Amino acid sequence: MQKEVDQFKNTLASRGLKNTREREMILRELELRKAHFNAEELYDGLRRKGAKVSRPTVYRTLKLLETFHLVKRFNIWENCYYYEFVRYEQDHGHLICEQCGKVFDFSCRSLESLKAEMTKHKDFEMDRICIQVFGLCKNCQKALTDRPRT
Repeated sequence: MQKEVDQFKNTLASRGLKNTREREMILRELELRKAHFNAEELYDGLRRKGAKVSRPTVYRTLKLLETFHLVKRFNIWENCYYYEFVRYEQDHGHLICEQCGKVFDFSCRSLESLKAEMTKHKDFEMDRICIQVFGLCKNCQKALTDRPRT
């Protein structure tokens, strides 16, 4: 984690931006998160821990972290963004439950095959691939089948 903090500080300094206590708190909180999150969840989590950080600071810092490739942002619904802290650069996709909004990572060797196939036929240099699959998670499927019929 210290590597990411140092990288963030250096990048801020190189662009003439300040490293604030709030930005560092946000970055450290992200490192603790194992699941995908939205900005409001991050803000609420920080506030519950007693952090004195404003909502706009959280949003602005996430935008900076995205610019510096320390978080990835993806859209699960129109104007509903979730983030993940970049721990590794392995391509993966997201399974997104349309009922509860949970996001699950998935990875498979087929992604590498797909990348190779796409670049071979289209003379295109691919940077990364992003696949989002929408449906219902196991819990929401169960809730639907358990619901009494009227």
